[in-house]
Amino acid sequence: MSKLGRYSADRKKVETVTASKGVAVAECGTIFVASDNYTLTLPTCAEAGKGWWIKGVQTVAGKTLTIDVNSQTTIGIEASNAALAINTDIAITGTAGAQVEVVCDGTRFIVLAHGVAAGDIIGQ
Repeated sequence: MSKLGRYSADRKKVETVTASKGVAVAECGTIFVASDNYTLTLPTCAEAGKGWWIKGVQTVAGKTLTIDVNSQTTIGIEASNAALAINTDIAITGTAGAQVEVVCDGTRFIVLAHGVAAGDIIGQ
């Protein structure tokens, strides 16, 4: 395989969020990038299935990207200078670049959130 083939094999799908929306199952593997106050509503775990994932990134300090987990069981942790257990909807706010990755195991969402300061990622 050529170098070009290996390079392009790991390209990420990136979508700029311009309004609140329901995330479709077919959008698995998408990185949603927001610069204002929006909400992403996830499909249910039964709809999404094992291995389904997305990432949300807020690029503007003081704006909030909310990830609505659609009343699904959620476990995870936020890693910053103050750790927070996540078991509900997630709001990405505070420092620009704060982000949350959500992975479905078939019955629940597993969340890993990255922030800089306490409060960059909060439960709703």
